[in-house]
Amino acid sequence: MQVPVSADSWFAWCVRPRHEKSVKKILDYKGYVTSLPLRKCYHTRRTGSAWESEKPLISGYVFVASDPNNPFHIVTTPGVIKAVGFGAGAVAIPRGEIETLERIGGSQLPVAACAYTRAGELVELIGGPLKGVQGIVIRESGATHLVVGITMLQRAVSVEIENTWAVPSRN
Repeated sequence: MQVPVSADSWFAWCVRPRHEKSVKKILDYKGYVTSLPLRKCYHTRRTGSAWESEKPLISGYVFVASDPNNPFHIVTTPGVIKAVGFGAGAVAIPRGEIETLERIGGSQLPVAACAYTRAGELVELIGGPLKGVQGIVIRESGATHLVVGITMLQRAVSVEIENTWAVPSRN
């Protein structure tokens, strides 16, 4: 599905591994509107000490609201590889997909990367911090997860939710 390009279109930019945060910082400095939804990760050393870090929900990409016809200042940013699209042109990403990832990143709910899937029941959340978000519900190991993703990239994340938060979607 190709999304029509408009003034507020979002595009995915492929970046070098582990350069997402620095690319976002540089693009913000250049005046672009960017999105890099993050999740908290907890790590433990062999000595027993622990620390926490933030990692991208969808690694390898930074999302930018920009004009695909004038990408020169983005392409010259250190760490940027290319725009994601077909052939020579970038493909727009629906604004709702970016907003959903940002809400999940800010929800403080347990999040994990998962395989992109289309099967399953489409639901809308009616409760919790992600109220109004739509996605696919899956159940595994006794837990309920909501899967949302970027269709064009075929990348998805799952977030653990309460069973009572989800109702079948009307769409």
